[in-house]
Amino acid sequence: MFLYEKMNDENVEGIALLEKENFTDGWSLESLKEEINNPDALYMAVRDDENGKVIASAGMIISFETADIMNVSVSSEYRRRNIAKDLLTKLFEEGRKKGVKEFTLEVRAGNEPARKLYEKLGFVYEGTRPGFYSNPKEDAAIYWLKDN
Repeated sequence: MFLYEKMNDENVEGIALLEKENFTDGWSLESLKEEINNPDALYMAVRDDENGKVIASAGMIISFETADIMNVSVSSEYRRRNIAKDLLTKLFEEGRKKGVKEFTLEVRAGNEPARKLYEKLGFVYEGTRPGFYSNPKEDAAIYWLKDN
């Protein structure tokens, strides 16, 4: 079973380890700790309740009615189990409680599995940011999800 929870002092180190596992330029532990008490940020973690390990995370920065989704990440051994989909759904619910009506994100243009997931969740491709990512250099695909 998986436990979905807001980022806190107990799970932030696991989120930082996941960032290192999945991103060449992931958020540092110090940066993540700063976001715990940021009223405009909401980060969530998923833990495997059998071993307590943080296996997924995602966050968003809220600006009025818009939220920018940050670093959706699932540990490689837990992929293809709908964890990212469920995590994002919970993140959207929390954002809507805070008045968010639009969600946006950037994803590596070549990350087809993530792009398919975002499209399945209702995101619409809106354009490209050339050379947005480094290590390796790659364009970003920009997506928006807008509530009616």
